[in-house]
Amino acid sequence: MSVVKRFASVAATALALLAVGLTGPASAATTQADTAFGEQARAAGLTQVQADALQTKVEGNLARLGGRQVSANEIRLAEGATLLVPVPGEKYARDLTSPAGTRSALAWECTYEYFCMYRGQNGTGERLALYYCQDYALDNWTGLGSWWNYQTSGTRAQFKNQSGTVIYTTPGASSYNGSYNWTPVWYVKPC
Repeated sequence: MSVVKRFASVAATALALLAVGLTGPASAATTQADTAFGEQARAAGLTQVQADALQTKVEGNLARLGGRQVSANEIRLAEGATLLVPVPGEKYARDLTSPAGTRSALAWECTYEYFCMYRGQNGTGERLALYYCQDYALDNWTGLGSWWNYQTSGTRAQFKNQSGTVIYTTPGASSYNGSYNWTPVWYVKPC
């Protein structure tokens, strides 16, 4: 065997061992997280089929948006932004970590001092909650949805187009719009 082939063989073996060494612990950590989120979903009353479908939706969002999964249906995105994914078959997103997570969600759930955006009309679908006074870039947030400005009294959110120009300013908090076209909005500044 030539020196080049021998070196290539040793290098390939080393890379394979390194890859196995790197994927082992990550797989174990992923399995532990999946198990914890699965247990959380079952404690909230989800069937195994619902829990699996929910995890698939969460993983799709993680692949597209990045961030970190922090509960069975919640992704922490940029600083001060979270995405809550509804349970498959349900209209509204609900917090599965709260004691109320075992009940069906209600329309327009949003934490006080946040600006909440919904993929669907009238507070339905995925809920993006924004807190800090900064521009948040939207990824594929299009079509008719809705929003609730549940920040401190009088606070107004700004919607911006692709070039960063303000195209709409909401009325002061607390205010909402049950049917808003997100297609021209590329950025939201919740203050």
